[in-house]
Amino acid sequence: MGCFVDRSQSQDCVGIGETVYSTAGRTRIKITLAGYLVYLFDIWVGDLSGQEAILGMDFMVPAGIRLDLADGSLCIPDEVRIQLSGRRQLYNDKARVVRLDQHLQID
Repeated sequence: MGCFVDRSQSQDCVGIGETVYSTAGRTRIKITLAGYLVYLFDIWVGDLSGQEAILGMDFMVPAGIRLDLADGSLCIPDEVRIQLSGRRQLYNDKARVVRLDQHLQID
């Protein structure tokens, strides 16, 4: 299975590795989250050390996705949470929420 790559556009990129590389073109991809949220995005593609495309986080804001790094998860619309792979939570099951009715200084 392949996809159409618009080779009329290319872009020089820096920041990955030590050399500048050029993309081969652009293509449209479909991302499906949680089995029912579908998004279409245009991405740059090229031959980059075995990677054919790099998907940045640009799609997350328009898709309404929030990262919760303390919990090690991402939250998609409708408050569905997806646990991030290979990530430990910053707290454990012994942590508890403490709510204060007024400001308090801790020494």
